[in-house]
Amino acid sequence: MCSISGIVGAGGISGVKSMMECQRHRAPDESGVYQDAVITMGMGRLRIIDLASPGLAPYSEDGLVLCYNGEIFNYLELKKVLQQKGWKFRTTSDTEVLLKAWREWGVKMFDKLNGMFAFAIYDSHKQLLWLARDIAGEKPLYYYQRGRTLVFASEAKALAGVIPLEEQGNAFYDTFQHCFHTTLWKDVYEVPPAHYLAYNLKTRHNTLVEYWKFQPVTVKPKTALEELEELLGNAVALRLRSDVPTGLYFSKGIDSSLISSYHNFDHRFYFDDTKNWRRDFFAQLGRVAYHLDFPVGSLSAYPLWKLAQQASQKVKVVLSGEGADEIFGGYVRYLPIAREWELQKSYPSYQYIFNKYYPAYLDGFSKITTRNGNTELARDWLKPHFDRFENPISAMGFADFKLILPSLLQMGDRMAGAFGIENRCPFLDRRVIEFGFSLPAELKIDNLDQKVILRRILQKRGVLAPLRDEKKGLTIRFNEWLGRKDWDRSSYSNLLRKEWSNSLKRATARRVRAVVPRTKIVAGR
Repeated sequence: MCSISGIVGAGGISGVKSMMECQRHRAPDESGVYQDAVITMGMGRLRIIDLASPGLAPYSEDGLVLCYNGEIFNYLELKKVLQQKGWKFRTTSDTEVLLKAWREWGVKMFDKLNGMFAFAIYDSHKQLLWLARDIAGEKPLYYYQRGRTLVFASEAKALAGVIPLEEQGNAFYDTFQHCFHTTLWKDVYEVPPAHYLAYNLKTRHNTLVEYWKFQPVTVKPKTALEELEELLGNAVALRLRSDVPTGLYFSKGIDSSLISSYHNFDHRFYFDDTKNWRRDFFAQLGRVAYHLDFPVGSLSAYPLWKLAQQASQKVKVVLSGEGADEIFGGYVRYLPIAREWELQKSYPSYQYIFNKYYPAYLDGFSKITTRNGNTELARDWLKPHFDRFENPISAMGFADFKLILPSLLQMGDRMAGAFGIENRCPFLDRRVIEFGFSLPAELKIDNLDQKVILRRILQKRGVLAPLRDEKKGLTIRFNEWLGRKDWDRSSYSNLLRKEWSNSLKRATARRVRAVVPRTKIVAGR
């Protein structure tokens, strides 16, 4: 968990230091600034791997400067490949591996990375800048662009007080109750997952490139369970690479129980939603809203806040089960369309009758997904992902993976970052993602059984308790606190957005552009 800050064109050193100070909660251990005539870049660091080597925040060599947030989990394997090619290393960090991989392969490096990351790489010789994010969007990266000014940061809140911000309407937010690429601030964007932004500081021209597009891998149904079991074991092992203590967010459900079957965690953290959290929720809501960056219409933000608060007393790294529901068909809202598809498959001669009752898969999922009734806009965003798959089960999961999951990861990252810890997600291992979306649909949902293949792996590993329990999300009983029995989230979303707006105004008003203690400044050529 680290922080990235940068300004091209205006603001310079004071603006970058202000952004770094705003993000100190997520990067408390080390910080530094690089500056030359055209750009200022800052990095804060939470030390996870290589606790001793100096000069990692930011890291520079041969005219290249790297500001980096996240972890390259296969860095040891990449390091061996690079050493065989003649590269010498002075640290034991994944940061150095990342920059040398860039020097060796350039953008082809993305095909080799297995990790969660956001980074800025600046080539001072060519005056080129690259901003990039991982495949799923585990690590954040926002940027503001207006005229000849470009400002970027890990957390959007860091931009407040440095540049002029104007709230704006956002049709995507209104429909899905979270931001995606565009935000609630004018001219403020997020680099989308699986993309990099290439920016020429001479011409001020930028290009947004999607570096990863899903391509199915070969899956043999007879051996799929054993293959996935091995993949998940390796994904967990890679995410346990750490020089600091690790723990697990443990809900007692399928996903966290499966992770825990691969490793005996000394620290497991549980949120008990049967307790009455009402008083504490309203007491903490302002801080939760502030740290979120932008509102997310999910009831999981506060439970994640409490989990991170609890975990921060024991560990610096936690593993969690995000991504399993999207990849392996775990959401209950998938079931109506999954049952329709099973009927269509089982009784093809009755399609004429079924079509009188059931809407098309895409239309039905648009109705299920939209939060404000704007099914047309939801349909437009969902359609490319439905066109990619022959079955609606994989299509629903992939659409959620691309459009909805980033907001869930936003909550996990910001709530963990607020307490200076790092959240890692084994199910979002690149190999697991590609394998999971290549699986036959019946290994995900069969009748009313969901996450079928994960259930079978759990059973094989002798973990039976989660298989008997009804699926529960990570949530709070917000409507019950208001005396309501429904699950409509509009009251929660409206309250959160109001609190977000107020909290950012308060924070902006008290921002002090002070020199950051312990910050080193490295002059450019």
